[in-house]
Amino acid sequence: MNSSSITALIVLLCIAASHQQLPSLPEEFFRCICLIESDCNNNIGCAPDTDNLLACGPYQIKNAFWIDASQFAGRNLGGSWLECTTGRNNQACSRETMFYYFARYGRYCTNNRPPTLQDYARIHNGGPLGCRHHYTAGYWDKVRTCLEPR
Repeated sequence: MNSSSITALIVLLCIAASHQQLPSLPEEFFRCICLIESDCNNNIGCAPDTDNLLACGPYQIKNAFWIDASQFAGRNLGGSWLECTTGRNNQACSRETMFYYFARYGRYCTNNRPPTLQDYARIHNGGPLGCRHHYTAGYWDKVRTCLEPR
């Protein structure tokens, strides 16, 4: 191998290593977010969120969230934002979108510390740096309460 081939191989390995594995998250975590966002209403459609941007589907996913996740996945998840979040497979596609979004921003938000369920919940609520914002603490309280054994 010549030096340019070795350099190209190193660059490819670095790019591959930068794509984190999808996080392993319990089913209950998704159930709680779904309940908090829409009472798990698969037919909720889209509605303006507090920032006046449309949030769609049972997990209330915004277009920018879907775009970020799709870019990280390297494909348009579910074909389009609306098809993914409000279509026939909206639960599965929305969860897949969340996995890719969390993989993209989990360690970014935590300064490379392994993210916790709290971090992921707050990222879902507050965007890429949601785990750092004080205004997402109340959202985490709702998720944590939902996750507590009954």
